[in-house]
Amino acid sequence: MNKFSYYLKDCYGLDKFSKYLLIISFILSLNKHMVIMAIVLAAYATWRTISKNRYKRYQELQGFENSILIIKQIIYRFKMKVNDFKYYKVFKCPECSQKLRVPRKKGKILITCKKCHTEFHGRT
Repeated sequence: MNKFSYYLKDCYGLDKFSKYLLIISFILSLNKHMVIMAIVLAAYATWRTISKNRYKRYQELQGFENSILIIKQIIYRFKMKVNDFKYYKVFKCPECSQKLRVPRKKGKILITCKKCHTEFHGRT
């Protein structure tokens, strides 16, 4: 037992990325066609946990967190776009292709592009 704890003292340990890998491997193991993939992911998560190369594991964690951040930003933008769809209508300027957001339920209005000052009519 003492040798085992001595070997594990310099290990990287369990981090967020390893936890996600273990959770995904558990979910995949519920499908009989994905068991091999689940075993591979669980083995990789275990290997990351007992690895002694802290710098490399930290770089992998940073890459994972950056990827998760990008996904969260895409989801947030989509939610905002859906929410804005209720209250605003987006027009494209016929001259400069600038996107213009105008409030909905105002009827037929005159829209002025802020970039090139072109005026055109649109129905909200």
